[in-house]
Amino acid sequence: MALRVIKKRTTGSVGLDMVVMTAQMASNVTNMLQFPPAAAAASLVLTIIQMVADIKTNQNDCYALARRAARLLTDLGRRMEGKWDDAPQALIENIHQFEMTLISIRDFMRRASEAKWLNRLMSKTSIEQSLNDFSLLLDEASQSFQIASLIEIHYAISTLQRASTGGSLQLVESPTSMASVADTAELFTVTSRSSTMVSDPQSVEDLQASVDSAVSSVDIIEEDEAQPEPPPIPVPTEEEEFLASIAEPEDEFGFRRYHQSDVIIRKANRKAVGWFSGTADAQANGQKMTIKRYEGPKGQAVRQWMKDIKLLRNLYHENLPQILGYSDGKSQTPFILLASVPNRDISGYVQTALKSQGVAGSASMILKLYRDITSAVLHIQQQMSYDDSQAQDFIEGATYTVDSDNNVVLGLPTPKDGWMTARSYNLAESLVDRAMKYLKEVERTEGPASAHKYRQLQALLQSLLPRRSDGPTLLSDIEDMLDEDEPISLAQLRKLSLEQQRHDQAWHERAPLGKCALGDFGHIPSGTRNFEDFVRLGNFLELGDPMLDSFQETTGTQVQWVNGFTERQQASPFPLPGDLEGWPIALLPQSSVTMFVHHEGRLASVNDAWKYLLEKAQSLAKTHGVEPQDILLITRSLRIDDYTVKDWSPPPPVFPQHGHPQFGGNNRFPGANNRFPGANVGHGFGGGGFGFQNATPIPSLIYLFTSWRHDVQGYITDNPMGRPRPREYRSTSWCYACSGGVPVAYVDYIQLDAEDFRDC
Repeated sequence: MALRVIKKRTTGSVGLDMVVMTAQMASNVTNMLQFPPAAAAASLVLTIIQMVADIKTNQNDCYALARRAARLLTDLGRRMEGKWDDAPQALIENIHQFEMTLISIRDFMRRASEAKWLNRLMSKTSIEQSLNDFSLLLDEASQSFQIASLIEIHYAISTLQRASTGGSLQLVESPTSMASVADTAELFTVTSRSSTMVSDPQSVEDLQASVDSAVSSVDIIEEDEAQPEPPPIPVPTEEEEFLASIAEPEDEFGFRRYHQSDVIIRKANRKAVGWFSGTADAQANGQKMTIKRYEGPKGQAVRQWMKDIKLLRNLYHENLPQILGYSDGKSQTPFILLASVPNRDISGYVQTALKSQGVAGSASMILKLYRDITSAVLHIQQQMSYDDSQAQDFIEGATYTVDSDNNVVLGLPTPKDGWMTARSYNLAESLVDRAMKYLKEVERTEGPASAHKYRQLQALLQSLLPRRSDGPTLLSDIEDMLDEDEPISLAQLRKLSLEQQRHDQAWHERAPLGKCALGDFGHIPSGTRNFEDFVRLGNFLELGDPMLDSFQETTGTQVQWVNGFTERQQASPFPLPGDLEGWPIALLPQSSVTMFVHHEGRLASVNDAWKYLLEKAQSLAKTHGVEPQDILLITRSLRIDDYTVKDWSPPPPVFPQHGHPQFGGNNRFPGANNRFPGANVGHGFGGGGFGFQNATPIPSLIYLFTSWRHDVQGYITDNPMGRPRPREYRSTSWCYACSGGVPVAYVDYIQLDAEDFRDC
């Protein structure tokens, strides 16, 4: 049995590589909350740090921006430690200006974290520009603090100089900023309340020289001078930060980091596919494991290794790989250690199972397969905060294998950085398509002998698996069946589907015209689906059973060639006595219209038809001497007739027209290229203003009459009551023709399987 390791989750799933550094950064900033002058700025920086984790675009740049703001504030706090009570007014004002910059950064972070993915994509350039602008604002804030400190030093020096000229000992109150920036020269003796005793004028001169030296080391830039762009602060890549965080024997999740000498590699899994390719049996600390090595270019291998670790540390599910540890970052080839993983391809497993099992066993296997895949995908979606589109990306890119207990295990897909996928189908449809994919693959390779089995299996699964309007999970009754140790019978699955009113699947075939009608039941002796050989045994509707309700419907489609294009319009008839249907048709001279008439009859509920067939099949089989699984029930009949109506009347007459001359491409012969300019204007005559104009055509209204009865042929007339025009008038004033094509017929039918009667 495969080894499974279940660990309790200890932290969030977003921005895991920044947890330690952001926690330390937040701790340093929190210490600033106890000082009133810097409390507001510290609160804003903490808010910005918390928002970085929720940002999906330019997260590294946003993190660097938050780190710069925090570093600026913590440096200020370290220099002002123990001196906040006497902080100079200029410094307080600079802190207030710094707060305004932090408010702008906080609002920007909030908008970036709440923006949808499409908005982030459309505004990617503006986001990068905003980050650059905020970086410049932080540079200006840093320089303003330096300038304020130098101003305080100059003020203190000038005060001391004025005091020394009196020739006596003076007690001078100096601003605290002098003490905070006087690290450049230890010439001040700081007493309580930041009072400085100065007794020697020479000391003042020495202090002035030291301060001048300090001032020269700081760039004070005038507003009208061009400010040089500060050197960019190197931001470590995501991989570098991850490798830098690998220091202890275990990470914050409790996973051990292994040196390559701690692992003994056994034989390689040569049959492994997809994400599991490149794995091998291994042993570490006396425990059997599976090692997955990441070979290839160094940067690409480390990036993929890091992404898989971050993902697997948050996934603790029996249908997903279980990580036990990973390399310490010093190995030439990075690796991760997993609980024993399967190496059986799911396609081969499904193919073998379908060949050896019946309809019920195959359906149970596909349902269990669907449940395993769905359970794993929903767990990933919850743990990683994926939306449906990201979950669908995972489904389509994952590797699917089967372990020794026939449980499906999903390997991780290859990341698609920067890729976005738009779909017209939802998550439930993606899951169903994945589960049914293996059935369709086997069905294509099997011969006609297994066609009936796979048609039965596909129809049953379509009624049991979720549909587009459903959620992705299976019905609770199906889950209970799959959890039982007893094998599931076809009767159980069929009964569950019928009780849920979901068993509405039928098969569609072409049939000879008039061979079978709605409600007919019979069999095909050849065992094929060729309804040329259909043997009718009776009709359920003629029995008058109230369990089966039916209705008939007539619809039409009018097709006409207009301006070089085929134009289709839906048409509806009006009824007349004698089971006639009238179709009004407007025809222009020299035009034609084709009318497709659909006569359809169907049972009101196919689900009820399945119930009825299950109840009556055995008794009918005994009466007619056939097997109950051979009986077919027609649930829908469709006949399609087409009629083409043409107007052979002459075109409208041409009348002279006085107007402007018509000019074509040849200036010597105006109108030479306009011999057929349109329906209303003819060609001109030289430079004169005369031409020809066709009369506006008027459509004629005629009526096509059809019937669902086979003994009535379609015909046309100009009488809306359906009376045909007398034949003696057709040769002179009747200029229409009607021709019919070859009618075609189709049927939908249902049929049971031998397993339905195995326990009866």
